[in-house]
Amino acid sequence: MFQGTFALFNRALSVDFRLTRSHLFRFLFAVMILFCLISSHLSSRVIGAAGLVLFTQIIYLNFVFILMAGVSFFATAITEEKEEQTIGLLLMAGVNPISLLLGKSLPRLVSALLLLSVQFPFTLLAITLGGVTFTQVVAAYLALAVFLFCLSNLGLLSSVVCARSRSASTLVVISLVAYFWGVPLSKWGLTGMVQANWIADGTLAVKTTNRVLDWLAQSSVLKQVTMILSSGFSESPWGMQFWSNLIVGLLLFLLACLLFTRFALTEISTSPGRGMITKKKSTLFSPGRAWINALMWKDFFFVNGGYGMSVIKFICYGIALVGLCSFIQYTSRSYSYQEIGLTVFWTMLIVLLIETSLISARVFHVEVQWNTLVSTAMLPQSMASIAYSKVYGCLLSLVPALIYLFIGSALGLREMVYDINLILSEPSFWMMCVEVLFFWHLTALLSTYIKWGALPLAFVLMWVGNMMFFFSISVLSLGVGGRTAGIMEGFSILFTLAMAVGIIISHFLIKERLVYLASR
Repeated sequence: MFQGTFALFNRALSVDFRLTRSHLFRFLFAVMILFCLISSHLSSRVIGAAGLVLFTQIIYLNFVFILMAGVSFFATAITEEKEEQTIGLLLMAGVNPISLLLGKSLPRLVSALLLLSVQFPFTLLAITLGGVTFTQVVAAYLALAVFLFCLSNLGLLSSVVCARSRSASTLVVISLVAYFWGVPLSKWGLTGMVQANWIADGTLAVKTTNRVLDWLAQSSVLKQVTMILSSGFSESPWGMQFWSNLIVGLLLFLLACLLFTRFALTEISTSPGRGMITKKKSTLFSPGRAWINALMWKDFFFVNGGYGMSVIKFICYGIALVGLCSFIQYTSRSYSYQEIGLTVFWTMLIVLLIETSLISARVFHVEVQWNTLVSTAMLPQSMASIAYSKVYGCLLSLVPALIYLFIGSALGLREMVYDINLILSEPSFWMMCVEVLFFWHLTALLSTYIKWGALPLAFVLMWVGNMMFFFSISVLSLGVGGRTAGIMEGFSILFTLAMAVGIIISHFLIKERLVYLASR
């Protein structure tokens, strides 16, 4: 049993240590910790307990990276073998399912734990800066480590159950959202129903539900970290969160072992799936005949689900918006149509940003993953025309969100007119718009180089760039006596111009990369 596990473990670690991007990622993480240290040192002149500020930044930075690792790094452990059709070969070589699961998940878990352990000595600097004790440092890293263990097994289970890496990542995201948001919302909803006398308080069902929700809330790493970061923390790190996350992680691994034969050995198609597309041409949501722009038609229907997925999005967005507005109406005394419009507008704007980010990560990655660029490049069109056609087809999937965005802007137009005039006159607004555009281009470019994780990696790079931007402003403001208004405006203009140039350059880099991939 352990021979196959050690073989896979050794191979995975050897490949990881030889990859340049692995060491680059660790270097970027060290740079971010350095910026956290510098920013805490600068803030120590203004506020006390600079060590607590540094420690808080590092802990939440680790939490964000653990979430990203769960969505991309751990959720592809088995699905990448499914997509490459190599699970059967591994089993024929004498590797049993448990050894395969351990050999695929342990190296990733060890790499992530090593990243936590390497930064532990540097985090001890927070103690010398004041506001943090050694007990808090140990408790925080134990909480993060056991949450990492639980999340890695959640990703492993999703990778076993799902056939594609994208589906596994989506399942992990849904699970995390249901856990971190669903538990407090359920607690609030139960309390509201009791107060409204919809259900009787003190019944066995209400008591049992409250106990379960309280247990889930106490097992949350966010609640544990918040308690650890509070001043005067002196509790044991081996608390409810530690043991609950450890036990749940072990149960998730056992469940993955039990479901491996049922799901992981199922053959999947070696060609791209049709998604929401139905094969019957007589139905309402069938793709029908190809449009004049066939590539645009293909990406809209076969990559983004076509009309069927658009209808599902429209219904789901509508239900979510009705629930959100009802919640705000219930908790506030007055809620006008203008406020409803603003709520719908800003909510759907966030949804549009998320949807477009996901599109930028997969618009070219699909062609790279299925090696279809060679045949696509044989069309009597330039590579730029092919790329733009694919982008247009993917952007059509944004229509449901755009409809609600226009409805929200129409309802809240009176309130938005004054705010828009103020916002448009701010250089920081244009910097933010150009930065979002650059982020999408960077994600699309990275998706042509790496197999998975283009979106998290682009987010990390943008975060580092923003940290450097604000660090430069802080240093210069200290040199000129704290006058940051003029420096902020000047740096915003320079940063906006730099990113605009980066967008233009990324256009050419994406085109050259696609041409290179099509000629291989």
